[in-house]
Amino acid sequence: MSINLSSSDLIGYVIELEQFEATTLEQKVIEKAMQASFVNNSDSANNLYKLSWIKEITQHAEDAFKLEAVVDGEDLKVTIANFNQLVERRDKKVNEILDLLAKRVIDAAPLYKG
Repeated sequence: MSINLSSSDLIGYVIELEQFEATTLEQKVIEKAMQASFVNNSDSANNLYKLSWIKEITQHAEDAFKLEAVVDGEDLKVTIANFNQLVERRDKKVNEILDLLAKRVIDAAPLYKG
């Protein structure tokens, strides 16, 4: 497949690709958790515990995603043709992990005693 791109478009893709490859799934999940004010940049014990927990859950999720990719026979190589699809896929994974975290937080809530 041949794609004709201008130099500026090609440079734009290279910059986006570098940003994509330099940012991990864990970083994106933590970024979203910070946007939700679930965690912050403090060194408090509670915040560090939450960050550690997010990292552990994210690592388990990444392992599961890799196993699913093998089962599904997905090609994980980044190309210009599939770059946008991979970005969307990563965003979906971030949202799935955040959803899992939210469910675990709700499950951990103490029961109401009336």
